[in-house]
Amino acid sequence: MKKVLGLSVLMVAVMSVSAFAGVGGTEFQSIYDLILGWAQGYLGKTIALVMFLAGIGMGVARQSIWAAVMGVSAAITVYYAPNIIDSIVAATI
Repeated sequence: MKKVLGLSVLMVAVMSVSAFAGVGGTEFQSIYDLILGWAQGYLGKTIALVMFLAGIGMGVARQSIWAAVMGVSAAITVYYAPNIIDSIVAATI
């Protein structure tokens, strides 16, 4: 029983330190801003549009809706994934 209690206290101590994992590391801020600008700027929109059109084209060629669904979902993921990842990483308890 003492081992479980000691392990529980250790886990709480470790998890409380890692709750602020998304707030440091300003030396990577310029790289993050550059990649975020690419993903949500004209490059990201172009990649999303190409994925969408390729999915529609594959869907017509294969006569299946699933290729078109994959193209649309990939396009949505390319554009919205940076915001979702940023929200998850920057969340504090």
